[in-house]
Amino acid sequence: MSDKQYHHGDLKASLIRIANEILQRDGVEGLSLRAIAAEAGVSHMAPYAHFKNKQALLSSIVEVGFIDMAAAMQASTANLDKTLPENTKTLVLEYGASYLEFATKHPQLYRLMLGQAEHIEMQSQSEDEQTSYRHNLNKPFNLLRDAFALQSNDKAQVKAQALGAWSMVHGMAALLAQGRIQLPQGVDLKAFLATASSITFAL
Repeated sequence: MSDKQYHHGDLKASLIRIANEILQRDGVEGLSLRAIAAEAGVSHMAPYAHFKNKQALLSSIVEVGFIDMAAAMQASTANLDKTLPENTKTLVLEYGASYLEFATKHPQLYRLMLGQAEHIEMQSQSEDEQTSYRHNLNKPFNLLRDAFALQSNDKAQVKAQALGAWSMVHGMAALLAQGRIQLPQGVDLKAFLATASSITFAL
């Protein structure tokens, strides 16, 4: 496929999608601008219109990963009223289970998200771009925070509760993605998380 068959914005999205496919198949070692150009059927220079180097590509993959994770979390709670305090526990559990499902479905991407999120080269980005990037990386955490905020106006307490819940699913997701823990037979992610959280937290 020639470069001209892509609109400018479509090419970037297509390259990120292809990069995710390569990442899932070959791991981060298989990612390069030349490799995604080859699979996209565009010239090897075409990706440089959107990514100045591999690090910039990884940054975009990570950002889209957090956006997609947050979207999955929101989709899992589409039928819940997010204004009712009595829905806090259900929201937190659904968000957490969705977080875990995303991590286990996309282990290579999640490992990249873990490793790259705090080490992104952002010097070339504008202040607005940096703000948008940080906002997108914080979307999953902000959903948890907003759920806890339904039950309290104490910002410090809400932040502490959200950090505790986020730390738990974050760590559990990392262990699952690395194959360090296995679910008991017949137990799904939501049930596993519900049991663990009932022991660890009083929601």
